[in-house]
Amino acid sequence: MLKAMENALNTINAPIARWTANLAGFFLLVMTVIVLVQVAFRYILNTPLGWTDESSRFLMIYMTYLCLPIIYLDERNIAMTFVTDKLKGTRIFELLAVFGHIASLILFGIWIYFGYAFFKTGSVMADSLPIPMFVVYAIPPVMLAISCLFALQKLLGALHNLIHFDPAEHRGSAVEAAE
Repeated sequence: MLKAMENALNTINAPIARWTANLAGFFLLVMTVIVLVQVAFRYILNTPLGWTDESSRFLMIYMTYLCLPIIYLDERNIAMTFVTDKLKGTRIFELLAVFGHIASLILFGIWIYFGYAFFKTGSVMADSLPIPMFVVYAIPPVMLAISCLFALQKLLGALHNLIHFDPAEHRGSAVEAAE
């Protein structure tokens, strides 16, 4: 049952992950071009452009939040794993994974709440671009809601591993972690 729900969420999350990764890559390309144009205008033509700083900053914010669910799903976030590495292949490791994903869901929920409150204050215009700030403030709550789907998928997988734990299946990984 848990595995089926995890697979169902993966069916939803996989296209979202591909789409957000592609969009983040496109934003990186656009930001690189903007920064190169700014360097050319500032140092070659001696006429700096006022909008490039803010636009590249906004693109960086979008890229960060677009990549957040993918990083969470693939476990590529920065982590100190010296304790959990020793526990790999044990039921305690699986229990810690469940608690970690629940804590992430709670944190994402808090972040969504305050991000939405911040979004509602964004009726002012950006300093150098003709866009309202709520366009920039919208990405955190939206992408964190998507991150909740990814965290729920990871939680279901961890619960499945905890409930259907087989020590013989994890014996090799426990030995590798101990080395």
